[in-house]
Parts: sequence; structure tokens; C-alpha cells
Amino acid sequence: MDKSEECKKERNDAWRNSKNVQQRIDKLEEIALKYPEDMISLSDIAVSYLEMGDTNNGVKTYQKIIDRKDTFELIWDNQLGKAYLFTRNYIKAIETLKTSNTIDYDQGLFLAFSYLKNGEKKEAKESFDKWISKNLEKSFDKYRYKTYMENLLSDEEKKFIEGIWNKYYEKYSKMEPYQLYCKLYKQHYLTYLTSESDEDDFEDEDFEIPPKLNKSKFEELKNEYLYLDRKAMFGEMSDSEYDKYFELRDLLFADIIF
Repeated sequence: MDKSEECKKERNDAWRNSKNVQQRIDKLEEIALKYPEDMISLSDIAVSYLEMGDTNNGVKTYQKIIDRKDTFELIWDNQLGKAYLFTRNYIKAIETLKTSNTIDYDQGLFLAFSYLKNGEKKEAKESFDKWISKNLEKSFDKYRYKTYMENLLSDEEKKFIEGIWNKYYEKYSKMEPYQLYCKLYKQHYLTYLTSESDEDDFEDEDFEIPPKLNKSKFEELKNEYLYLDRKAMFGEMSDSEYDKYFELRDLLFADIIF
């Protein structure tokens, strides 16, 4: 295991095994000292401070990333863009996030935030629309970004973003389940394979794209999933039923649709 892999393992252990956020920060601080060339350790610390409501230390950590960006072994533009955003250098945030090639499903949202903070509402809406169109499930995930919105946006700016977000939530939450399944299937599999990437780019080499379900099969499996979901609430399932439950949850995009 080389040094970068050791660092990644220690970071993952800090996230998995810490009893609370402060303990996670303490472990990540030690990792950042041990591996000063690693940028992600600092970005993880910044995110952790924000999670516990310590905006001041979060911003200070993002400033460290900017000050030390020339010393890192690898620059993660998505995280550097966030650092510029939180330190109020909105022009640099926009420039960095627009040109970033890092695969980050939240990048479009932070670009929208950057535009909004820079007073560019039209561009903010366009960036948000583009982000949602590629990640329909984010229509239901506004709560996951509450900490960022509280730390970054004024009341007027939050109202602007929430107004756009709520329209998408209303649209997809009212959509017939099979129709939403078809859109999610296209987004997750068909669109992916017709983009610049291909099936070989999936991290799991054994992964195979599941065949698309017709409506009758979808309804059949939906009923089976909902039955197992009710059993799971009472912890009455066998190991094989749990395996089937998790298989159907992924196959049907059940966390999103149901």
C-alpha cells in the first residue's frame, strides 16, 4: 500500500469509526499533519466543522486550502472551488467550478451558489437547472444541504434557491412511479453510457447494467419490495429476505420513488 492509499484508508477510518464529529475532526487533524500533501484531509475537516455549526473554523480551514494549494500532491478543483466560495472569493469560485473536471455530483449546486452570491441570479438558476436535470434524485435531497445553505446564503438567497428546488420536488413527487423509474433508469444507465464515459468506467468491474423493467414487472416487484419494507420495519425478515430487499431497493430506485 503506497502513501496515498494509506492516507485514504486513515481518512475513511476517521469517518467510519469516530464516535462524534469532534473526534472525527481530531483524527483528521492528525492525518493532515501526517500527510501535508493531501488536500482532502483539510476539506474533510472543513466539512466537519460546518456540520457541527462551527462556521468560523470551517472558513479558516478552507482558507488553509487556498494558502497551501501549491503544496498539495493533487488539486481537487471541486473542493478548491468550495474553498473560494466559503472565503467569499466568488469570481474565483465560479472560474474554478466551471472548469473543474472532477466527478462531483454536488459541483453544479455549489456553482449555482457561487453565481447567486455574486449577484448573478439568471446564471444561478441555469446552473441549478442543469445540476438537477443530471441528478433527478437531488429534487428530494434539499435537507442534505441545509448546513451549507444556512452558512452561505442570506434569507433572500435561500428563498430564491428553495423556490426553484420546490418546483422540482413538486414535479417529481407527483409523477407516476413507473414514469419516474424510467427517467431515473435513463439518467443512471442510458445517459451515462451515451456520454463520454462507457460501461468500463464503473468502479465495480463486475457491475452489469440491469435490464429496464416493463411496467407490469415494475408493479410486481414494487409490491414485493413494499411487502418486504413493511416486514423490515418490525425486523421479521430472514437473511435471504434482507438480501432480496436491498436488491429490489437498488433495482427500483426505491429510496427515491417510494
